Amino acid sequence: MKRTVVVQKWEESERGWGTRPDGYSLHLSDADRKIYIKEYWDSMPDTAPDEYSRPDGTPYPCDVDEEIYEEVKKSTNGIRSFKRAPGSGGIDGWIPLQDGGHGKR
Repeated sequence: MKRTVVVQKWEESERGWGTRPDGYSLHLSDADRKIYIKEYWDSMPDTAPDEYSRPDGTPYPCDVDEEIYEEVKKSTNGIRSFKRAPGSGGIDGWIPLQDGGHGKR
């Protein structure tokens, strides 16, 4: 059975190199997504580090299988994966290109 979760794509920023896709996080609800992001920022130092991740693009709903849904359900507010975002990829942000790289819509 398919279950719906909220997907948030992430982007890595590295001083001197720029930005690139940095996986995604999955959440049971938009409220969980917001808490997850707040906890992430709260864990960061007061000054910008040389390398960090940040949410990228508009979150979107996605159907996942029962195993992944249960993994998200067991987490506090979500899980993180550094693979390509599932489903449609949302309406904006990073998308795979034909040559295997990534770009912005």
